[in-house]
Amino acid sequence: MTETRDSRTAHFDALHGLRGIAAVLVMLGHFSEYTGRRYDLAPSGFLAVDLFFLLSGFVIAHAYDDKFRKGMSFWGFAETRLLRLYPLYFAALGLAMIGVGATIATQGIGAYSRLDLLATLGFSVLFLPTPPALSTAPDLLFPLDGPAWSLFYELVANAFFAALATRLVARSLAVIVGVGLLALVLMAWHGVVLGGGAYWDNTIAAPARIAFSFFLGVFLNRYATGDSRDGNLYMLLLLALCGALMCFDPAEHVQLYSLVVIVLIWPWLVLVASRLRLSGFWRWIALFSGNISYAIYVLHTPLIRLSNAAVEAVTDISWNEHGLPFILATSTLIIAVSAFAHYVYDKNIRALLRYWLSLRRAREGVTQF
Repeated sequence: MTETRDSRTAHFDALHGLRGIAAVLVMLGHFSEYTGRRYDLAPSGFLAVDLFFLLSGFVIAHAYDDKFRKGMSFWGFAETRLLRLYPLYFAALGLAMIGVGATIATQGIGAYSRLDLLATLGFSVLFLPTPPALSTAPDLLFPLDGPAWSLFYELVANAFFAALATRLVARSLAVIVGVGLLALVLMAWHGVVLGGGAYWDNTIAAPARIAFSFFLGVFLNRYATGDSRDGNLYMLLLLALCGALMCFDPAEHVQLYSLVVIVLIWPWLVLVASRLRLSGFWRWIALFSGNISYAIYVLHTPLIRLSNAAVEAVTDISWNEHGLPFILATSTLIIAVSAFAHYVYDKNIRALLRYWLSLRRAREGVTQF
């Protein structure tokens, strides 16, 4: 007897695999500037963010719809999401500040404006974009950890979802997704790069990207049901397709290519992957890569900077003249650190925070009584 998606106890193993390969390709794409553009391994890696948004909406709806129907509060959801995202993000800020310290040690305190550095750190700790006038890197929303821009917009979408969860029925979701789609089409028509979001001059694309993909993910989870199947081979094919799409360089057709991938291919990919059951080695690979994907995503930028600084300190290689050995060694380091960060640091920190919050609630309950 076939098993429906809703009756499965598996936690969407194949979706973990998609998240894992997407995180690795984002990381590989960010090596380009360190090689003088000689090695652009994932020229369309920015599309991984739209896949992340889609996966997030899908999984969050699956995990929290029933909890909201049973009375989960907005603040309870917000606390859960911050506990999930903040510890590793805070670790990324710590690594970034080590890099800042190394720069100051070699170039002097004049390498940064003290006010700008304090403001950048303050806004970053609060998980907010740093205003350009107060930033150490005025073009970036999050100078200390560039990829955090997508986490910020995801938290905004999460808040909107939590505030209206029980009222986000099919019609309202269709309206939000439709508006997001219209905005994406209009931007592509006018030559706006749909991969925007990290920089102040292109972050106009971000609201459309999150509105379309995140809420389409919610819609697909709720209304696109189907039978599950054994899928190790299918998973390998989907991963190969996912990787190929982000490694392909569409050249002057980037807007059209991005639109097709975001609007058509990613939703199909997620829908197919959500119905696959994995087993054995491939299930382990999918779960492992998915588990460490967030750590890879949030830690890789400061780790690349630190790796570059270390190489510069002991060799004559300029920061933008690295080759494949640097990419391979640094990627291996990032994956190793990310595995440690997830399985040791993040799990224990979150358990400690949950314990501390439970004690605080218990004390507040006694006080109120």
